[in-house]
Amino acid sequence: MPGTTKLNRFMGISAIIAAVLLTTADYLLEFHKEYGVSSSIVETAWLEMPPWRFTVSMYFCMFAIPFYLMGFWLVYKAVSKTNKTLGILIFILFSYGTVMGSPFIHGVMSINPFIYRFGMQNGLRHEALVGFIEGTLTKTILPVFLVHYLITWVIAPLLLFIHILGGKSVFKRWTALLNPLAFLLVGVVGLLVYPKLFVYLAPGSINKGNVTMFALATATMWNEEK
Repeated sequence: MPGTTKLNRFMGISAIIAAVLLTTADYLLEFHKEYGVSSSIVETAWLEMPPWRFTVSMYFCMFAIPFYLMGFWLVYKAVSKTNKTLGILIFILFSYGTVMGSPFIHGVMSINPFIYRFGMQNGLRHEALVGFIEGTLTKTILPVFLVHYLITWVIAPLLLFIHILGGKSVFKRWTALLNPLAFLLVGVVGLLVYPKLFVYLAPGSINKGNVTMFALATATMWNEEK
């Protein structure tokens, strides 16, 4: 087996595993069996959730997210077969947005529950903690969050969606839906239409989309020799 083929397979499998870990990280951070998916910045359910969940969630993100670059690289290689300029642009958008924002934002969100638990256990009022977390911490990271979200999970996947749907790529048209933006939209709409089911499916929607996107790129480049 040529070295390039082995490398493509290693990169693809690594990226898929990383995306599965990030999906798990989202569930650990957001999901509670009684309250469902997190619906606000500060959740009283944090008091009932074991602290190890937030620690593991943060570590999964910090240590797994770098492997996303391997998945984005395979997406670039597949797209560049028919449009190299677009492939480079998509790779830059995905990679820059992820490196710039994902670990930082997820890390802050994982620390917020510790701040809330500590404050409540030491006699601080819920309203005061909400004011600090939402009014100070959240406002501080909001610009980073918006730039990261727009670049990484809106613009980049939208460009990929249009490219595939146009029918001039190496992918089949239906696979245009295998991207994080499509999964995010399905999760959001699902929560509105059928919340009893999607309360279990919506957490980690973006990273579920990354799992399928990386799987698509890996399958496409599986036997690539150059």
